[in-house]
Amino acid sequence: MPMFKTPFNGYSVQFSPFYEHRLAVATSQNFVIIGNGRIHVIDFTNPSSTMTEISSFETSDGVYDLTWSEENDNLLVAAIADGSVKLYDLGLPPNSK
Repeated sequence: MPMFKTPFNGYSVQFSPFYEHRLAVATSQNFVIIGNGRIHVIDFTNPSSTMTEISSFETSDGVYDLTWSEENDNLLVAAIADGSVKLYDLGLPPNSK
């Protein structure tokens, strides 16, 4: 069975509505009491091998929840522990995320 281990605690997992082998995972340090968060975008095209991280986004606060856009296959929206809602675009170059 494929597996992906995150360094933080997982809070939400959402499958992409566009790609059946892609999912996003919302994670946070220290059970969102204090610390950073990270969003992992994972591909598991080959179910007999490990899952592959294709992108990630760092946050200065934990990530509670996330969802994919139903209109654009590159967009994710996340609920952050500081009360903000942030939009992430997988289509942007890594330095501009």
